[in-house]
Amino acid sequence: MRKFKIPIVDLIREYNFLKREIQKEFKDCFKTHDWVLGSKVTMFEKNVAKYLRTNYAIGVASGTDALVLSLKALALKLKRREFFDKKDEIITTPLTFIATVEAILRSGATPVLVDVDYNTFNISPPKIKKALTKNTVGIVCVHLYGLGCQMSEILKVAGENNLFVLEDTAQAFGGVYKGKKLGTLGNLGAYSFFPSKNLGCYGDGGLIVTNDRRLAELVRVLRNHGQRKRYHARYIGYNSRLDSIQASILLAKLNHIDKFNKKRREIAQKYHQGLEDLKEVKVPLEPNETLHTYHLYTLKVLSKRNQLLQFLNLKGVDARIYYPVLINKMEAFRSCTVKKKLENAMVLSKQILTLPIHPFLKDEEIDYIISLVRRFFKK
Repeated sequence: MRKFKIPIVDLIREYNFLKREIQKEFKDCFKTHDWVLGSKVTMFEKNVAKYLRTNYAIGVASGTDALVLSLKALALKLKRREFFDKKDEIITTPLTFIATVEAILRSGATPVLVDVDYNTFNISPPKIKKALTKNTVGIVCVHLYGLGCQMSEILKVAGENNLFVLEDTAQAFGGVYKGKKLGTLGNLGAYSFFPSKNLGCYGDGGLIVTNDRRLAELVRVLRNHGQRKRYHARYIGYNSRLDSIQASILLAKLNHIDKFNKKRREIAQKYHQGLEDLKEVKVPLEPNETLHTYHLYTLKVLSKRNQLLQFLNLKGVDARIYYPVLINKMEAFRSCTVKKKLENAMVLSKQILTLPIHPFLKDEEIDYIISLVRRFFKK
C-alpha cells in the first residue's frame, strides 16, 4: 500500500487554489496603505454581515478577543459596568478549547460547567436547565466541530430566565440551524479566523456579530482602546482591531466558503460510508435541523483510541484529539463551578478522535485513511 502524508488541514493546497484572488487583494492593500481598520476591513464587515444575514459585523483581532469583547459589552449593557461580578454565573461546556472559559473568567464572572449530549458533543439543554441559580446571567454555547447546538431549547431556557446567549461559533462558520446561520441566533456570535478554520486568515483574526445596535456600538468602542473618538476613551478597552491584510485574505476566501463547506460535507459522507459498519467506532451525527460545517471530523472510538491514533500517525495521517483534557481538569480553571460529574464529557474525552478533513483532500487520501482504520480493526 502506498504511504501518504496527510495533514489535518492543507493550507498550501488552499493557497494555490486561491493565489490569484489573494494576490489581487494584497495589491489593493499596498495601493492604499490603510493597514488598521482600513477599507478592506470595512468591506469585509459589510460582506460578511450580508452573508450571515445579520445587522452588525465587527472585525476583531482573534476569536478569543471576540468572546472577551462580547462578554464585556454584555456587562456594560446589562450591568452598566465593565465587568461582571464573581457571583454572576455563566453556563458553558467543559468540552471546548481553553478560550471559551478563559473569556468568561476575564469578564469577571464564574464559569459553570455542565455536561454535554453524548451524541452531538454539544452542551446539553436539560443540564443547562438543572444548573440554573438566582445568580445565572447567561449561557455560552459552543457549536463544537461545526455542528450547531440545540438552539431552540437553549433560547427557550434563556428567554424564560432572562439570560443572554453568546454563541461561540469559532468552529462553525457557515453552519445553519433551522434556516439561520450559526452565530446569529443569540445576543451575539463570536467567530475565529485562525488559519485552520473553515474561513481562516494567515494569522489571528476574529469577528463579532449581533442584531443589537447597542451591543454593536459597545464592541466597536471596546476593540479600539475604549475610544468613542480619538484620544477620548470612555471605557478601558482593548487593542483588538482586524487589520487590512487579514481582511483582504478573508474577502478572497468568503466567496468560496459555501463551496468549501459543501466539499467538507461530501468528504464526511465518504468517511461515514467507509466506517459506519465498524462496531468499534461511531461516526458523527447531523440532526435534520442543522447543516454541519465539519470543521473537524470527529469519531467516537469505543476501544483502543490511543493505539489507533498512534497507528494513524505512524502511517502519515495527522489524526488528533480535540480535546483530550476537559476544562475542569486544568489547573488554571479550578475556580470553575462544576455541575454533577460531567459523565458524558468524561467518556467522550477518552473516545474522540479527529481525522483530516479539508476541501482539498483527495479521494485516494480519503480511501487511504479509511483503509487504515479498517485495517487497524482488521475489517
